[in-house]
Amino acid sequence: MIELKNDGLEFSFPEIKEELRVLVKKYAESVLPSILSENRKKVLASFYRNRADFQSLIDDRRGKLKKLLKELRAEDIEKVILERGMDTLPHMFSCDVQLQRTLRLPDDEKTYPLPPGLDAFPLRHVDDFENTVPAHWLLRGGVIMPMYQAEAMWLNFVDRYPCAVKVGAGKVNAISGEEWKSGLGSETQDYMVVPGQPWLDGFSVAKGEIRQFVAMPLGKGYSVEEQITGEARWGGLQLQVYPMKADYYFKTHVKNKIPYSLEPLLPMLLPDLKQLICYGSDMIDFSGERAFSESNVDEMVLAEGGRMQQEIYEDPHGVDCWDQETTSRCFVHLCNALDWRAITGANPPQAPVTAKEYESAGLPWFDYYRDDLAVLEGSKTLAELKSIAGKDKEVFGSTGFDVPLGKVPEVVTCSEKKRPGVVREW
Repeated sequence: MIELKNDGLEFSFPEIKEELRVLVKKYAESVLPSILSENRKKVLASFYRNRADFQSLIDDRRGKLKKLLKELRAEDIEKVILERGMDTLPHMFSCDVQLQRTLRLPDDEKTYPLPPGLDAFPLRHVDDFENTVPAHWLLRGGVIMPMYQAEAMWLNFVDRYPCAVKVGAGKVNAISGEEWKSGLGSETQDYMVVPGQPWLDGFSVAKGEIRQFVAMPLGKGYSVEEQITGEARWGGLQLQVYPMKADYYFKTHVKNKIPYSLEPLLPMLLPDLKQLICYGSDMIDFSGERAFSESNVDEMVLAEGGRMQQEIYEDPHGVDCWDQETTSRCFVHLCNALDWRAITGANPPQAPVTAKEYESAGLPWFDYYRDDLAVLEGSKTLAELKSIAGKDKEVFGSTGFDVPLGKVPEVVTCSEKKRPGVVREW
């Protein structure tokens, strides 16, 4: 299911949640017999011995705890195992994709650090504007979004459950440079893993380097799609998300957090212990739980802009861990921002600030790194394409209107991320 929330797209998978609930219940049932067979007197003695903060309990309190333990029923133990298992599950089984505005980098063959995030692009349901959008947009469903010509965009990923994310510019994969196809690439990785990949600013053209997503008019030969397929057919942006398989998530994220013996269950089984127990720094909480048949809309496509330092990380899990039967796909139709009012009745966003203006203000740029994940090499196909400046030079004999930047004033390095209604899928 895809929902439009706060100018972002939420890809949620409630079916994965139900599968995990079943797995937790089965696990609880499987460990219950061995827990019931434990000697409760020895368990309580071991608990007192290993926990210095309980050695000073007065005798009558010890006796009360001993009595409570002796009277524990199988259903009490099973309930606590289930509660502990459910507590380890995410509160939301989703991945959010936010489409963010940013500075357009100069297309001058220099490689720049990460530009700042600005605000989010507005998104609207395509079905809400059937009288003012092209008919083929209605066939594909999804959402519409305004971009000025030569405006840049980046994708921000907010992870609540592990997912594999594919991004397509029209019918071309932004990671592999191959034509869009169903499923996840097993030989060539054509997707990103979230968490792990915090964002994507453009087309992967080399190891640690991308070319920025920049909007240009459909049919003018600038887009990656037109250069690779020779057709100006699709345009826009495709997003497809695959959740991690429930059984794989259970094995790697849940199972080892559920106690399979009686002693670690005591704080949850015995109410009198709940306020006193703390396993090191891992405190147990008991308090609760980015249509007309003919239309005058200028459709936009994504072309390659300036070069940027950005790593696309290898999948640390392997393609087999992703549930390719449970997936959601959304088409983001791009229109010229100057048409936004005619389509929606709302004013378009203000024209974006330029990189030169940002530089003049002395504001920082950014860098991001992770030393625990391998980095993809980048697509040779995408690397060989003409950027907007390259296409301008080919057609007009000049490189367009880029203003060269001076020295970037400051680069801030960070190792962590900083920066309703159901959407009809296509």
